[in-house]
Amino acid sequence: MRKSSVGKILGIVVVAVVALLAGLFALLVVFGSPTLTADQVEQQIAQQYGVDASQVSCPSSLEGEVGAQITCTGTDAGVTTPLLVQVTGVEGDVVNFSITPQ
Repeated sequence: MRKSSVGKILGIVVVAVVALLAGLFALLVVFGSPTLTADQVEQQIAQQYGVDASQVSCPSSLEGEVGAQITCTGTDAGVTTPLLVQVTGVEGDVVNFSITPQ
């Protein structure tokens, strides 16, 4: 093979690999499980307990997979309570979860 042919083949292979990786990433984004941001979880907890969202703090997002969990904290009247947030079901883009004070 000539030197220029090797470069062309190598270029084609690199482009093909990059395109494959981009396609896989797009599939994960489209078909991956939904995720709730920490802010979204805090808002829903605050709404359920009738407190201001600033009184609730979650350390991270909540993956939309049944059984996934995070521990948030809620503060009311100066008392801070850990809140176990656990995904109980996923329906499309809707993530249902339970909140259990610890």
